[in-house]
Amino acid sequence: MAKSLRASSHLNAKSIKRRGVFQKAVDAREQRISDKLKEDLLKQKIEDLKKKEEQGIDVEIEEKKVTEKAPLKKITTSGWRDGRHHVYKKAKLMKQSKKKTSFTRF
Repeated sequence: MAKSLRASSHLNAKSIKRRGVFQKAVDAREQRISDKLKEDLLKQKIEDLKKKEEQGIDVEIEEKKVTEKAPLKKITTSGWRDGRHHVYKKAKLMKQSKKKTSFTRF
């Protein structure tokens, strides 16, 4: 019998491939693109400086140290969603939690 694409064995296999095989290619591509963009930016700045010098404008060059990026804030996706059925579930749970658990007999 065929297994669903949502089966845990299929999902695990896909995630292993994604992390192990394909992630290397993605990282290498991002690095190449990043390096190329940095080079293009430097070329643009050099051209701008040359144009300003040709026009006779005094140019001061400031050296900036490149620092590593600060770690990004982790985005959490836990919590209740805005869907109607989620709102219903939340309201129902809140209503149940406010009920008293014991009652007295008369």
